[in-house]
Amino acid sequence: MGDMLDSCYQELERRHIRLTPQREAVLLALYRDRDGHLTPYELFKKAKKIYPELGLATVYRTLELFLGTGLLRDVQFDKGITQYELKDAKGSRHHHLVCKCCGHLQEINGIFPKKLLDQVNEETGFLITDYCCQFYGYCEQCRAGSNYDDRQVEIEKHVRKEV
Repeated sequence: MGDMLDSCYQELERRHIRLTPQREAVLLALYRDRDGHLTPYELFKKAKKIYPELGLATVYRTLELFLGTGLLRDVQFDKGITQYELKDAKGSRHHHLVCKCCGHLQEINGIFPKKLLDQVNEETGFLITDYCCQFYGYCEQCRAGSNYDDRQVEIEKHVRKEV
């Protein structure tokens, strides 16, 4: 087993959360697709191959439980659809670049500087304990292709200046 999966098992044990066969199927499905982002239904289909008696409602309950323990991160990329990914056991962070034209998703590694997080805290009084960031724009292929519209980008730049 990998470090990420081991740390998930340890965290559940530390919190005295019983690892039922259904929960383990969800965890294993997330782990096997750890480089991806799964919707609840996609996760359900993958976990059902591990534990055929699994129900969709159990997947939703397990996702909420795992979110509460900090094992998962939920992200929304497009159209309000929530997707899930396991958090890295080492605590490393990655962010997402999302193309507004083709929907291509690319991960970039990095942590926001503590100075920025401290500034948000100072200006708002909000203590950040976790974060996930998505950057929206246009990928290299779309910018080179015929679907890319320079006028739309100029409109977006103008709107951004006004905000």
